[in-house]
Amino acid sequence: MKNPFAGVMNRTALHGWIGKNRNLLMVRRRLTHQLPSKYRRAFYRTWVLSHMGVRRRHLRLPAGTLTPLTIKMSPTMRCNLKCLGCFAGNHTDHDDMKFETMQSIVEQAEEIGIPSIGILGGEPFLFPKIFDLFKDHKNIGFYIATNGTLVTENIVEKLSELPHVITAFSVDGFEDVNDKFRGRGVFRKIVSAMKLMKAGGVAFGFSTTVHKRNMDEVISARYLDFMIECGCLFGAFLPYVPAGSDPAYDLVCSNQDVNDYYMKLDEILAERSLLVLKEGYSDGTFLNSGCGAGHTLHITPSGEVEPCNGIQFHKDNILTSRLRDIYASPYFTDIRKLHPEGHRECLVIARPGEVMEVVRKHEAIETHKNAMRHLEDYVSTMERRA
Repeated sequence: MKNPFAGVMNRTALHGWIGKNRNLLMVRRRLTHQLPSKYRRAFYRTWVLSHMGVRRRHLRLPAGTLTPLTIKMSPTMRCNLKCLGCFAGNHTDHDDMKFETMQSIVEQAEEIGIPSIGILGGEPFLFPKIFDLFKDHKNIGFYIATNGTLVTENIVEKLSELPHVITAFSVDGFEDVNDKFRGRGVFRKIVSAMKLMKAGGVAFGFSTTVHKRNMDEVISARYLDFMIECGCLFGAFLPYVPAGSDPAYDLVCSNQDVNDYYMKLDEILAERSLLVLKEGYSDGTFLNSGCGAGHTLHITPSGEVEPCNGIQFHKDNILTSRLRDIYASPYFTDIRKLHPEGHRECLVIARPGEVMEVVRKHEAIETHKNAMRHLEDYVSTMERRA
């Protein structure tokens, strides 16, 4: 099957853009040296060419509705860890998504022109048929968010044959800080898994949730240099969102905190070969991905479709509605309208009261136990601090 996303952006324009950015040039050189040539060519086609300019595509979407760069789904909520800030905290362990449902979601995403899908959880490597999905759909990129503790040489060998699949290790600081929130011994398992991935010539990176207690440690040259040394080609920084089973409101960074640490990241990255994605804030461009609420979506194992995995309320289920119709629905449209022009800040953190109003207006249903109570509590907390 011909790749439906190839050639979306002119290659000359793409290379010209990269050539003007020293950081991106350094990342490209690392890609050349770290990844085998056959793997690298397919990786480049899936993860660079397919994403550039994708927002020009409006396949089977209503006029004015931009094609999302990515969507996310959680095939399972089962996990071998219990981490702070996990969106899966109150889900049950027995509600895995049916494989046929996953196949349908990917096919619908391809129809719309979405170039990539994030595989969240729970722990994706606990889902028994995950590699079958990857093998069946090689024209779309998959992004796996893993805690890293289950990665083996066998998994790395499988990934080496699947350049359209990239892996992000969830890590929230060096050993003492990370293990305080993720469990004793987890940091060392992550580092061991990264070494296996690097030796196997597989593309991978890290994903860090930033909060009040780790902000100074993870927004530092020392942290980024260590990730580069481990072989990470990219990193994603996400502000802590008070969701899940036991949200900690005192850990939430303020808008100013996040803007300040992103400015600091820009300075640190100027001379480093690491691609960093800023999630949760900024202008919503390709590298500064900004808040995804309503501009993407998250599908739970039961098929409920949330605006993001931090806004845990749904109106539709993928088992009974089409992806394109859900994305263009009044509920999602109103969520998207909450973003200020030209600046996509995390709605749960910055505008929780307005999110609550939209949820109530559309009578959206909780996808996570006590989601409304937690949202109301957070709104009250923010009002007291104001």
